[in-house]
Amino acid sequence: MNQNTPNDRDTIKVPIDELELGMHVSALDRPWLDTPFLFQGFPLEDPDDLATLRNICEYVYIDVLKARHVSSDARTSPVDLDRCPENYALQAKVEEEITKAHISYQCSFTEVEQILDTAYVDKLPDTRVIREHISECVDSIERNPSAMLWLTRIKNADKYTAEHCLNVGLLAIAFGRHLGVGRKHMELLGLCGMLHDVGKMKVDQTILNKPGKLTKEEYEHIKLHVNFGWEILQQDTTLPEEVIAACHHHHERQDGQGYPDQLDANTLGFYTKVVTIVDAYDAITSQRCYSAGTTSAAALKILYDNSGTQFDPKLVVKFIECIGIYPPGALVEMMSGEVGVVISVDPVNRLLPKVALLLDANKNPMQQRIVDLKRQRDLDAERQLRIRKVLMDGSFGVDLFEFTTRNINMQSAPDL
Repeated sequence: MNQNTPNDRDTIKVPIDELELGMHVSALDRPWLDTPFLFQGFPLEDPDDLATLRNICEYVYIDVLKARHVSSDARTSPVDLDRCPENYALQAKVEEEITKAHISYQCSFTEVEQILDTAYVDKLPDTRVIREHISECVDSIERNPSAMLWLTRIKNADKYTAEHCLNVGLLAIAFGRHLGVGRKHMELLGLCGMLHDVGKMKVDQTILNKPGKLTKEEYEHIKLHVNFGWEILQQDTTLPEEVIAACHHHHERQDGQGYPDQLDANTLGFYTKVVTIVDAYDAITSQRCYSAGTTSAAALKILYDNSGTQFDPKLVVKFIECIGIYPPGALVEMMSGEVGVVISVDPVNRLLPKVALLLDANKNPMQQRIVDLKRQRDLDAERQLRIRKVLMDGSFGVDLFEFTTRNINMQSAPDL
């Protein structure tokens, strides 16, 4: 029996497919902190919450005396209440989405830079504009997450903090989509991610950007960024407390050995645990002034090896599912020896992505050719293209930024 199981005679257990708007949820089939819900018990009046519950729970407990009437407008919400994480339908091809995603990415990046610059000069950042951009990013990720995930692979060491904050927000949104949470929860995940490192603007920038290994004293100083971030964000009374908590506690650990408060894992909320995982993944795969990045596959292995001690083990498994072996933007070598960039992944066929081939078997530039590996399954074995391995970004001189710039508008690209 779940630890949240109530004993009240007025509470009944309800299968998730029988859950309806107007019911009062008093307990779940899992700990509240493993979910996006802040309140431990709430009236179910938002179709977004209903969709989220249907995706993450098998049953809930309902207080029959606290049911409320819900308007017909709410009951006919355009939100798809029957969607499941694995069936979150793609609404656009990546060739169609990449241009829109790029515009949203650039606008969001500019605003994140503005927020960090404002914090640097001891002023309170205005988060209203970034919330508008986050909504646009969610639109894009709902249509097809591959486009935004592709853009998060472009790394610029000179603008690491702003780029990292943006990428953590976008990855968190995509992760929320994979988990099947509703739109408002995806937007909140995005806000948590984009503001999680705002406190780094208040640490000594020379130490932050030091190319070599930090001394013990320098590391202790850098750790203060979570407290500085909390001090900055708690001044904004419009920010949800989940955002402030994610900023303050994204370096806490499952084993209680994190900082700043060595919190027990059972006290960490859903949003904080998501940001902790996504933050580490983006950092590991990024080239920084003091370390080279690594492949996505290697980063996911590090997360898995540290699940249960540093990261929430259940969420790590789900995040690995979300990113996959061949994430959009990854550089891959084919069995034929050709080299290309993964541009899109079908959630149902993650091992058979769409790849833009750029180099021939001798690693010489060739005319770009896009192949959909899923569509090659019906070809004879000797004619099928297969991926041999994932390469380090930049291998064989392939520049992802240059490739992306050249392919912003891909509507007319051949699809083989």
